[in-house]
Amino acid sequence: MGKELFAVDVFAMSIKFMVDDMIAVVNQRLTGIIMETDIHWVLTVPAIWSDLAKQFMRHAAIKAGIATERLTIVLEPEAASLYCRHLPVVTTVTDGSSTISEFPTGTKYMVLDAGGGTIDITVQEVQSQYTLREVRAANGGDWGGTMVDKAFENFLIDLVGETVFTTFKHSETEDWLHLSRGFELKKQAAGIQSEGNVTMHFPVSLIDLFETENERKMNIKDAKVVSKYGKTIELKRDKLKISQSTVEKLFEDSIQQIVKHVQKLMRDERMAEVKAILMVGGYSESPLLQHAIKLAFSGIHIVIPQEASSAVLRGALIFGHNPATITERILKYTYGTDLYQPFLEGKHQETKRMMTDAGDCCAGIFGKLIEKELRVTPGETQVKRSFCALSKKQTGMYFNIFVSEESNPTYVDDKGCTKIGTIRIKFEEPDDLPGRTVNLTMLLGGTEIIVELEDEKSGNKVINTAEFWG
Repeated sequence: MGKELFAVDVFAMSIKFMVDDMIAVVNQRLTGIIMETDIHWVLTVPAIWSDLAKQFMRHAAIKAGIATERLTIVLEPEAASLYCRHLPVVTTVTDGSSTISEFPTGTKYMVLDAGGGTIDITVQEVQSQYTLREVRAANGGDWGGTMVDKAFENFLIDLVGETVFTTFKHSETEDWLHLSRGFELKKQAAGIQSEGNVTMHFPVSLIDLFETENERKMNIKDAKVVSKYGKTIELKRDKLKISQSTVEKLFEDSIQQIVKHVQKLMRDERMAEVKAILMVGGYSESPLLQHAIKLAFSGIHIVIPQEASSAVLRGALIFGHNPATITERILKYTYGTDLYQPFLEGKHQETKRMMTDAGDCCAGIFGKLIEKELRVTPGETQVKRSFCALSKKQTGMYFNIFVSEESNPTYVDDKGCTKIGTIRIKFEEPDDLPGRTVNLTMLLGGTEIIVELEDEKSGNKVINTAEFWG
């Protein structure tokens, strides 16, 4: 409606609604009262999301009333994959050859998690019966089911014009929601029939609005004739018939983007041993997407669980009970902090020169902590570094944590570098001399990063109090 609200509040209200609803339903079905403190919550996010986005979701969940120590963030394709590892053959639709629950140790397969917004792709390797390791860092894009919804909107705009369509959405919102939901049902079934028409309800309010407000004073049937869809659509009273070929065109851009991206991935030498593609997520239930993937990758097993749309949800429950099911992940970014180094004439930028008690320094150096593409194990400390205070009477130290898409950036303001947060530690008793030591450790193998600072002199520690969100 053109009104603004902070995104974090929208997400927090959505999460709170689901939390309150679940507790109400559980308490209706069980004897005795289930308290919020009895529950550990699992919140799923796309694997291609940045650390900043994951921490944003944690902040939204905390704002919704979930205690941070009772919340686990889980990556969606990992969750879906875990669920499918537990599936018996009879509950999996495949190309007739195999299911991932049968794959032996060492088998590599791709997880294609196709949701409404994002297409999330990871490559995993079977470690044991119920454990997996990540072989290739998550990647993908925003080519999900909502891209098809946008194509449907453009279809309607071509038919009635942008002004009429915008007015309809704002003044007849309930009818617009009914139309959107009707299309959602047709979208899920699109492709089952190869010819004929798809018929759906067309709001009378949209027809009336068009015939009173369009500049050319046309009726809706005339508009149909002059639209680029012409004879491929038919309007009778409140029924809209769309030819199968036109419906398929609405999917075209989305499906082409997905297939092209997977084809590009498959050309990577690391993908040579991939034996199967596991399709999960609501959009994976689309017959058109399934057909396109099977056609493009005819030499690879395509595995689709019966409950593709709820595979993430069910896998999140498994992960919540046993987080150790993922044994290894691949870092998507290089992590670092901003450092001061002795200023070197001719090497460092003059604009970054800074005076300190220890002499002239160059500020803003990207101090690499760990490099992208390395394999990391959940629960293990991957980074341990010591840093010294530069000034006398220093009251504490703070570290800005940066990520970069490059392996070896020079400065923290280089292209591709992003600050994801700041973590601080205070010194109870400042020293008379510079050089006080603070140890920084990082755990990066989980779904979220954990940073710890330790003042070597006092033994005081600060753990993950970083403001790792926007």
